Amino acid sequence: MKWNDQHIIESIREGKEEGLVYLYQHHKPAFIAWAVPTFQIDDARASDAFQDAVIALRANILEGKYKVGGSSLKTYLFAIAKNKLLYRFKRERKEMNFEDLSESEYLESPAWESLNRSPRAQAVSKAMVMLGEPCLSILKMFYYQTFSMEVIATRLNYKNEQVVKSQKVRCMQHLRKMTIDHRKRD
Repeated sequence: MKWNDQHIIESIREGKEEGLVYLYQHHKPAFIAWAVPTFQIDDARASDAFQDAVIALRANILEGKYKVGGSSLKTYLFAIAKNKLLYRFKRERKEMNFEDLSESEYLESPAWESLNRSPRAQAVSKAMVMLGEPCLSILKMFYYQTFSMEVIATRLNYKNEQVVKSQKVRCMQHLRKMTIDHRKRD
């Protein structure tokens, strides 16, 4: 049988696995070829995300969440798999206890390394090292630990969250300038 999106959907709705198997086998290599260099992950991690996405796609079809005529099954499947990876990265980042790491350990951590792939990210990384306190702590707590301004104010002994917001804006302006200057030198 020559499979198309409609045939695959009908197969899944009828409780048959052939369409799902075809979808999995036909699109898995393309997803892995895209995800591995894009997210700097290994094949196994990309494969796991793809497998989870196929399961989610099946559930979405059976629950009527996938609308025929919107995106193709391949596009929909890739979007689910990409979101699965992004969710895992976010969860892993939150699970790391950055407070127990020194600055050098933090900058060598897997979460930081995963962010440090592109030339722009490398420039930001170098600027972060030179940024110093209190900016380094504020930006780490806000962007990497996803703390609220209120929590940051409390932990860093600021008067209130507005003071932290103002300081964060100044820090970001300084970081942007340093990053631009660094990229110009390279």
